[in-house]
Amino acid sequence: MKKLIVPVLTSVFLAGCATYQKSADIPIIDTHIHLYDTNRAQGLPWPPKDDKVLYRPVLTEHFDKVSDENGINATVIVEASKWIPDNQWVLDLVKHDPDRYIGLVGSLEIGTPDFKKHLTELSKDARFVGIRMRERPGGDNFFENEAVWSDLQLLSDMNQTLDVLMFQYSLDDVDMISKRLPKLKILINHVAGADIEGKPADPKWIAAVQKVAKNPNVNCKISGLFQQSHRRPSPKNLSFYKPELDLLWKAFGEDRLIYGSNWPVTMRGGTYGEYLAVVNGFFADKSRAVREKFFFKNALKFYGLPALKR
Repeated sequence: MKKLIVPVLTSVFLAGCATYQKSADIPIIDTHIHLYDTNRAQGLPWPPKDDKVLYRPVLTEHFDKVSDENGINATVIVEASKWIPDNQWVLDLVKHDPDRYIGLVGSLEIGTPDFKKHLTELSKDARFVGIRMRERPGGDNFFENEAVWSDLQLLSDMNQTLDVLMFQYSLDDVDMISKRLPKLKILINHVAGADIEGKPADPKWIAAVQKVAKNPNVNCKISGLFQQSHRRPSPKNLSFYKPELDLLWKAFGEDRLIYGSNWPVTMRGGTYGEYLAVVNGFFADKSRAVREKFFFKNALKFYGLPALKR
């Protein structure tokens, strides 16, 4: 990986169309990509074979190209497989380029007998920074299981982080966890689960965001914008996403918003460059200090990662 800082492209939106201009050189850490290989003999649990966009090998050589084309300096991978050995598979896959692939948010099922064993073993690798809470075994009774709380406490005690995918969880769930475990570092994925419709944000969602953001240990990832538009192709004009982005900015501020893409899922809605242009457009009028926090400094702090090598 080249140790150069690639100029960030900011977006200026006129009449709903994106044009580009160079901005100051600010590193970018993408904190939300997935890597997997559909050609493995044992297969894989995700994505499904009928997904014509995603079902193909998605490996380092593919994201390396995306990174170089879009000025992405480093990334944190989010494990999309529920198979426990796949955590180590990803760590091994990217070990040849530790400057680019700097962290892994793993996949371990909270509340299971072997959780502690797996977390202890995987966290021996400094690149393993935490887990994502995705599935919800036990349904509505999930949080009545004391083993769940024991494992979440262990995460906190080990200074491991918790990403939360909002599909099977609510912002009220996150609020409950953050209050019970105020030292646990929590990162809500995909713009806090907003359903983006190109109109004023849903009042119930606004109230839930404002409530959960009062917890200082809760952060939000500006990822999955295209996905949350529920349109293919996704809108490319900033104005479509701005109501939700404005609310998240007001609620979480400059210290608790973190950049992520959700690549390769972004390809369902458009190119990586088009996605980054929307996000850059929102932050274009912010100070350099704010953009530095959003694009890389907040990620380093949240995940406890060393400074980028330049």
